[in-house]
Amino acid sequence: MMTWLAKTIRSERRALERARRRFIAKPSEKRLHEVRTTGRRFRSLLEDVAELAPSARLLRRVKRAAAATDAARDATIILRLLQTSVDPSELLVATPLLRELRRHEALATRRARKQLRRMRFAS
Repeated sequence: MMTWLAKTIRSERRALERARRRFIAKPSEKRLHEVRTTGRRFRSLLEDVAELAPSARLLRRVKRAAAATDAARDATIILRLLQTSVDPSELLVATPLLRELRRHEALATRRARKQLRRMRFAS
């Protein structure tokens, strides 16, 4: 069982590292989502097996990666929601807000990229 667990942890760790590297190389909404979902899956695994294979430092790093991407994901979701809910008759009024949200999304994505650059998950 421990061999399976060690292999699974290594595999999830490599998957998160690959997702992190892809996002850093070319940030996109899809790649941000990949980092977040891969990290969430890995965090759940580490929390579920904490008594069998304690790795508190690694768990903290995974949580920090999620926190680093929160603002970028929030900005993306808010922007998409507004884009899909604005009535064409309101577009003129909404345009400055949409522009500001795009700017905020770009800034949050750059910050996430900068923070993720400093993190490593490969062993």
